[in-house]
Amino acid sequence: MKRLFFLSVSSVLLILFLVGCGGSATTSGGGMTMPGTQRVEITENEFTITSSVSTFTAGVPYHLMVKNAGQTTHEFMIMPKDEGSMGHMSMDHMDGMALAKTGDINPGETKTVEYTFPDSTKGTPSQFVCYLQGHYDAGMKLNVNVGQ
Repeated sequence: MKRLFFLSVSSVLLILFLVGCGGSATTSGGGMTMPGTQRVEITENEFTITSSVSTFTAGVPYHLMVKNAGQTTHEFMIMPKDEGSMGHMSMDHMDGMALAKTGDINPGETKTVEYTFPDSTKGTPSQFVCYLQGHYDAGMKLNVNVGQ
């Protein structure tokens, strides 16, 4: 009986603690983000990518809001460097090299990516890209920098 009472009280206290922790997160239109997370607006169109931030800091968490403002489906990937055109590489190979990705984003849709650039990316020119058939070659790439 004492054991059941102890488990019940512990469960209630744990729930109250978790609810209290959840209250410190902020909502910014795309779901919950933790304090200290920087929100970044990214827009994809035919055939461009723009971002409200072009220089990122390694170790800082980012909440990337990727909106497809175009008329065709796009995707969003963060590549560790300029990989150029896919050429003879398979999509599976490109997916494996991506630091982060969303998958397909339909016209008018917004997807979010929570990402923190690792220290290993400091000083390297990363890229935001769309590698759907012909999109990269049409200009869907944006160079971004990762600093300290």
